[in-house]
Amino acid sequence: MRPVRRQVLWACLVAGLAIALVPGTALAVFSSAPAVTAGTTAATISAPSGFTATAASTTTANLSWTAPATLTGYTLSQSPGTLAGCSATPSGTSCTATGLTSHTAYTWTLKAAYNSWLSSSVQASATTTAAVGFTLAGKATDGTAGTSSSTVTGVTTTSGAGLVIIIFRQGSSAALGITSVSGSAISGTAAVITSQGTAVSGDYALAAYHATGSGSSNGAVTVSFSAANNVSTTIDVVQLSGDDTASPVVQSVVNSSSTSGTTVTGAALSGASASNGELFFAVLTTATSMSTPTGYTVLDAPASTMHGVWGSSSASATGITTSLGASSYWGTMEIEINNA
Repeated sequence: MRPVRRQVLWACLVAGLAIALVPGTALAVFSSAPAVTAGTTAATISAPSGFTATAASTTTANLSWTAPATLTGYTLSQSPGTLAGCSATPSGTSCTATGLTSHTAYTWTLKAAYNSWLSSSVQASATTTAAVGFTLAGKATDGTAGTSSSTVTGVTTTSGAGLVIIIFRQGSSAALGITSVSGSAISGTAAVITSQGTAVSGDYALAAYHATGSGSSNGAVTVSFSAANNVSTTIDVVQLSGDDTASPVVQSVVNSSSTSGTTVTGAALSGASASNGELFFAVLTTATSMSTPTGYTVLDAPASTMHGVWGSSSASATGITTSLGASSYWGTMEIEINNA
């Protein structure tokens, strides 16, 4: 055998032995993949640690993990559905999964990769939050003059559910303070939503309270005032649903006098999130019309006293607009329902 042929044969035998013993080395020779660290085998590749998934909203979840000592990448998958927002081969140690369905359980599976080898898998699960929902549990219009309280009857609530009580009162003088909101439909003590509280203009007051449903059937909610100077009162009791509705915030209160039809836009909602819900209330003392804001569902349709309540499962970052008919006074309130 000629010397040259013997050298070629010897080189082939050495290359074959390298491929058989250390596949990663062969891969590194013929590709741009990193070389194998001494002592590393498929059996010694560690999985990522501390893998967690946390629901961030109705449609997103935050994933994070700690990288093992030796790796060239990861593989990530999701069940159910198709992974979005996060890469199927992430390069970092965190990402946000998007496009998820509200109130749904998801599991993500993660592996560390080292060239063509994969570690054992680790899993993390999370359930997205439920979108905020609204039910009109009761309403009342009280035109009895000279009273110091008004009561909504026929209120049926779910035990533990959040309630928002929206109150508008026209009095015969400026003494319009609310002293309490109570009744058999409420468990515990109702609390004024303190971000904005009560807005008063002349003899008119607009307020919102937060309470917990007692679970009673055909119960009552009574609003008591500091003075018996009632002219008319409207009260709406709205029951909330969702995963975290314990902290409603009044984001905007607008009240003014108006002698002609007007388009009313509330103030922008500071930090509003599409994962949060929103209630919108409007009232006119004398009126001919009131429109439903775009994208909102009617909870209490405008009636003879011309007030309305609308709800949306997605809070608006901009002021809500509605067209109001001719009135001597109007007021609006926007309430964001925190859900995330």
